[in-house]
Amino acid sequence: MSEDVTLEAFRAIAAQAGLALDEAETVRMHEGYLGLQTLLERLPGTPDMADEPSHVFLPSGTRVAL
Repeated sequence: MSEDVTLEAFRAIAAQAGLALDEAETVRMHEGYLGLQTLLERLPGTPDMADEPSHVFLPSGTRVAL
């Protein structure tokens, strides 16, 4: 991990965000936060527009049966 956030640092972050967490919630959310950071590190740094094809717009004249 590029930067580990300690439990104490996470408590400070949660307090700044206005979260009132008990100890069990703090520990569990800290674990989730570290897991999220691990997943984010796996994402490519600069994805190209072509990495995810468009699936929102249909070409004009396309007939779709719903």
